[in-house]
Amino acid sequence: MLFTNASAQNPSDKSSMCDTTDLKYKISKAVCHQFNAVRNNIHLPAEVEGKIIKWNFTSSEKDMNEYVTLIGNEMLVKKLPKKNSIHAGSITAETDGGTYTYDVTLAKDDNMYGYLYCHMAMDKEETLYAIGKKEDEGAVFHNLLNNQPVYRAQDVAKIEGGVRDAFIYRAPDNNGYVMVTTDMSNHKSRTWFNHGIDLLKSNDLVHWTSVSFDFRKGSEIFSDPQSPDVLKDYTKINRVWAPQVIWDKEYNNGQGGYFIYYSMLSTNEGDNYDKIYYSYSDKSFTQLTKPKLLYDAGRAVIDCDITWNDCDSVYNVLFKREGASGFERGIYKATFDKLGDQDWNVRLHITNEGKENVEGPSAFRKINSNTWVIGYIRYSGGKSYRICTADASMENVSKSVEIRDANLKPQHGSFMTLTEDEYNMLEAWSELTLKVQELEKSSLSETDREKTAKAKEALQKQYKKNPVKKLLKLYRKHIKALENN
Repeated sequence: MLFTNASAQNPSDKSSMCDTTDLKYKISKAVCHQFNAVRNNIHLPAEVEGKIIKWNFTSSEKDMNEYVTLIGNEMLVKKLPKKNSIHAGSITAETDGGTYTYDVTLAKDDNMYGYLYCHMAMDKEETLYAIGKKEDEGAVFHNLLNNQPVYRAQDVAKIEGGVRDAFIYRAPDNNGYVMVTTDMSNHKSRTWFNHGIDLLKSNDLVHWTSVSFDFRKGSEIFSDPQSPDVLKDYTKINRVWAPQVIWDKEYNNGQGGYFIYYSMLSTNEGDNYDKIYYSYSDKSFTQLTKPKLLYDAGRAVIDCDITWNDCDSVYNVLFKREGASGFERGIYKATFDKLGDQDWNVRLHITNEGKENVEGPSAFRKINSNTWVIGYIRYSGGKSYRICTADASMENVSKSVEIRDANLKPQHGSFMTLTEDEYNMLEAWSELTLKVQELEKSSLSETDREKTAKAKEALQKQYKKNPVKKLLKLYRKHIKALENN
């Protein structure tokens, strides 16, 4: 079978359906424009706007029924392509008002095994890991390291020695991982002010290096010191909160760069509330450009979360907006077309917690599904970390439930899908670390002390090539050796 890379075809693109009153658009909207990126079974509507619909699917590829088929009003996905998205064929909606045709693209198999929840501790300014399997769909996690931190906060946060709001992200081309954190220690300062952020990188999820950016130092810390300033006086910055990151492949004439966004507040004249700003970093993830304004809502906005939606071909944005009343405060959803756009289409109040206080949204798509999962903190009416689901357009939000794991200490954080090797390596890393800690407290024979010392050395080992596979093998080797103690 000859498959075509679907990215070149731009099926069912928005430009052909920009009239939202058009029936063709409304039919596509009824299935959240999923024909652009089919990952899961789709129930097709029998009627839209009073028009009865008869559906037909055709493909020029004779073997396409191995992947997708149409039975009545059900588009059934049997499997997804392993390497690239493919143009699967065309689906038509026949009505008495006309026949409408949509190209159908099958998205590439995510080929992921589980989920990583990287988050701040409930009671400390540290970064913790928890993992969950694919079948639990992002709602059930178990903690790693018995809720001990992934790294020492004071080694990472060079400004205040505390890390909050950890956001983890897979580097482009699967070339390692990056993380951003709020550099802040409320436990030390006893205030809700801070002055900078931390940029971290790793090639194995275990060992991290960092660079801290204290915004009070002004132009000297940025990679573009001669560019215009959006702030009159950097020394008056008193909040730089909840940084997050997404790769922008168009940046720097197509070379790409990390789009890092965060909320910021200062005591400069006229700067009366938090706004969303952004900077860029290159692939080294050690540089930062000067802040530029991304979103001014006319009132305080924090905790921004940006994801690309390949069904709607837009960026989805979640953010915490302050308001005059409890209900007006909350997490909102917006969309925009291009990173850096200040013209946001604010769509809706996304949560269903009534007047309870919520913040810290983080969205991720379920593995091989167009269903979104949204996590956030509810900090009134019984403090808890809530999980809800949304459709392919990140709308029609379900009733929220508490994230599940009795031993989890969930707070503001982020989610990333994991391969099977990554999942197993992190489990082995946690198991070996805890075994070593337990044995170091025990009375051991000389042989067992040597085994424990070698295992401790293994936990410091780093590899440049295939680090995850090699660490998994190494950790399992030492776990087995210690089990024979």
